[in-house]
Amino acid sequence: MRIFILAATLASFGAPLISTPAWSQTNRPGDRPDSYASGVTVRSSRMHAGPDASYPAVRNFDPGLRVNVYGCLSDRSWCDVGYGPDRGWMFSRDLASDYRGRREGIDVIATILGIGVLSFNMGRYWDDHYRERSFYNDRYSWEQRYFDGYRESWGPRPDRSYWGNRTVLAYTMRRVWMRAGPDYDYPTLRRIARGARVNVYGCLRDWNWCDVDYRSDRGWVPASDLSADYRGRRQGFGSIAPYLGLGVLPFLFDDYWNDHYRGRPFYNQRDRWQRHYRESYKPIWGRGPAIPDGDRARQLELNRQRDEQNRLQLQKKQQADERARQLKQNRQNAQQNRQQLLQKQRQERARQVEQRRLERERGKLKKTPPEDKAATPDDGAVAPN
Repeated sequence: MRIFILAATLASFGAPLISTPAWSQTNRPGDRPDSYASGVTVRSSRMHAGPDASYPAVRNFDPGLRVNVYGCLSDRSWCDVGYGPDRGWMFSRDLASDYRGRREGIDVIATILGIGVLSFNMGRYWDDHYRERSFYNDRYSWEQRYFDGYRESWGPRPDRSYWGNRTVLAYTMRRVWMRAGPDYDYPTLRRIARGARVNVYGCLRDWNWCDVDYRSDRGWVPASDLSADYRGRRQGFGSIAPYLGLGVLPFLFDDYWNDHYRGRPFYNQRDRWQRHYRESYKPIWGRGPAIPDGDRARQLELNRQRDEQNRLQLQKKQQADERARQLKQNRQNAQQNRQQLLQKQRQERARQVEQRRLERERGKLKKTPPEDKAATPDDGAVAPN
């Protein structure tokens, strides 16, 4: 009997711990758990559609409202919360929870409460929660901001656009070569005439090169050579591409060449172009190339040489900027001195003119004879005829 009572007592104490709606371990990045911890807003705050105050506002909160905390970023700065039908991200310092009779900030006691670590994958998150929201129509431009403002605490960075499977019709602004990669070093596929219509599948993260097809060919062209219709007029592609619904695409050499260039003559030199891809890799191309162990030392030396070259170029640019600044300052000083000299010359000429005028006035006074005084007859005398 005593054993039964003791077991029941332990079960009653352990039940709240077992039923607590929180995690017992860290969630894998990208998980969207159904469990949650209870939180409360500590001040007037706002729920956003992403873990940054620049994302669209979902709703406002007054202090003291209960919310469900589904998880937080790895640095505990923002948390994924729910309130009724609404779901979004809130600044963790705007949230608190009750623990051992006291109300503590979520960012302080998140680990104790078992609140897991979540990543922020914008495409999946917005598709799950914001399809009916008005800002969902601008998801392509918001996705570009997501890539531009990416932070490590958001979790693994996607290699490609979540909504990047659509195409946009564009027009060539001049004759342009289509190339087998997003650089002028890559083999040419064909020349596209001015005014030709091409389908654009997406662009690199900096919107300088775009992946297009023309007739039966697929390749890369500079965005500066493209235009598209936007808001009733045709505009340069680079400035409007983020707002056309295009996705951000990576350039993954192996996948791209295997998909599109197996029958091309330059595909026989694939190994050489693959080395070129590794040596000239740019972060805007997406996930970096895998480097064989035998090439690591060579790659490190190439990186060192590239860094040294970049340093020298930066130094030359700074020196050129300094010379240009000094020349501009010298021109400004010379112009100022010239203005001062002209001002002094004008003042001197005005003084000389005034002096000559005064001298003429004095000369006229000296040449003018004194006027004769009229004779005044004495009293009673008759003036002669």
